[in-house]
Amino acid sequence: MDKKKMMNWIIAIIVAIVYLTVSIIFKAWIYSWLIWVVYAIYRFIVNL
Repeated sequence: MDKKKMMNWIIAIIVAIVYLTVSIIFKAWIYSWLIWVVYAIYRFIVNL
């Protein structure tokens, strides 16, 4: 696996862990969607 693909997987896993942690600890499932929005914007910018 090349370095860029590996970095993408690491970032995706970190985002998932942060998402679940925020959602479970703060019981803020609705607000934790902001994490995914930020990640989606990041992915969009990186893939330009």
